[in-house]
Amino acid sequence: MTGEAMVGRRGVFRGWGVVAGLFVVLMMSSGLGFYAQSPFLKALVEENGFSSGLTGAATGLFFLSSGITGYLTAGLINRIDVRWVICVGACLAAVALVLLGQVHSEWQMFAVNAFFGVAFALCGLVPATTVVARWFVKRRSVAFSITSTGLSAGGIVVTRYAATAIDSRGLAAVTPWLGLVWVAVTVPAALLLVRSSPQALGLLPDGDTVLPSAPGAASGPPEEPPGATFGEARATRFYRLLTVSYVFVMLAQVGALAHQNRLGSVRVSDAVGALAVSVTAGASVVGRLAGGVIVTRFPARWLITILMAVQGVALLMLAGAETRSAVLLASLVLGISVGNLLMLQPLILAETFGIRDYSRVYSFSQLVTTIGVGLGPMVVGFVDDASGYGLAYTLAGASSVVALFLFAFAGPPSRSSEPEASAPAVERPRVATPTASAT
Repeated sequence: MTGEAMVGRRGVFRGWGVVAGLFVVLMMSSGLGFYAQSPFLKALVEENGFSSGLTGAATGLFFLSSGITGYLTAGLINRIDVRWVICVGACLAAVALVLLGQVHSEWQMFAVNAFFGVAFALCGLVPATTVVARWFVKRRSVAFSITSTGLSAGGIVVTRYAATAIDSRGLAAVTPWLGLVWVAVTVPAALLLVRSSPQALGLLPDGDTVLPSAPGAASGPPEEPPGATFGEARATRFYRLLTVSYVFVMLAQVGALAHQNRLGSVRVSDAVGALAVSVTAGASVVGRLAGGVIVTRFPARWLITILMAVQGVALLMLAGAETRSAVLLASLVLGISVGNLLMLQPLILAETFGIRDYSRVYSFSQLVTTIGVGLGPMVVGFVDDASGYGLAYTLAGASSVVALFLFAFAGPPSRSSEPEASAPAVERPRVATPTASAT
């Protein structure tokens, strides 16, 4: 492309508007989907008399369903405007919330959670991170951190309100209003601010504009986006061990978060249970924004390793926490790891393998990770039924340690293709030759 065909940045880059829209989308999906599983679980146990383990299994089905749907969504958003995918997801989520409030039997609880997981995935991390990866290269880590901070904002603001309302009025009375709020906030944000890619607006990632009529502009088919194919990525040891390590880290994390509200309620009070969720979400905001800056200066692999250890410590603290201050302190430490670990998985995959096949690379890794996400609430719940939350959270901490060792054996990030130009300072990939199974 010639110099005349490129116009530099003018004003605020449109991509930041996309980030703002996706921040709002993730705030709602997290606040009423991800973090809200904790007050939903508590309400289903207390209002319907379901066991902690069985309700945790239904919560696990929610996440399993969302992981499978997220993988299928990866192909969908390559063909359909991502805004419509998000809007459909928000509308389906509203229906799921209404149905959740009408659950009176165990089979209904499982069926509604499976449906809810489908809706959650359509307006969750797979579409959001795919769009951000398309819009940014040089400042991708910062864009990822800002967008995913919407997850924490949802936990601080939306989940806190939802938990308080459910405690005072009951699940059936509150969920229709929560569904209405989800649609009313998400749909305008998606339609007005989000766009599938910079190319749809005649832009390039990071803010340069292509002038179609510019003299000397290259003709012919568009260039292939930079990066590795899904087969090349999947063939590397780094991809495989990163994915497996995240099975264990998310088993621990989601299992702990799903029961966090009830743990605080059982050991101290309902108010402390709801506050603990908000403290974790608040700490994750600070941790995620700091992590987005740190990862531009230090290898993401180092940060992931440290945060897996921090999560393990936090879960062991929760295992023994019996007072208000102990529960809130442990929740604060947990929040530092929660925000960053969730953000760093898509970020390190985008930086290592590029955007060429990113939606498949990330969504498949997330699909496998969903095994841990789905098992976490169930394992913590059944162990709680048998022995209490002390042993349950100790096992969750041990799962974080297993994740740490697996990730340590993954080695430096590596892929088959050359690194994207001007990519942030995530650890520079080494060239790797895929195994025969990738061809």
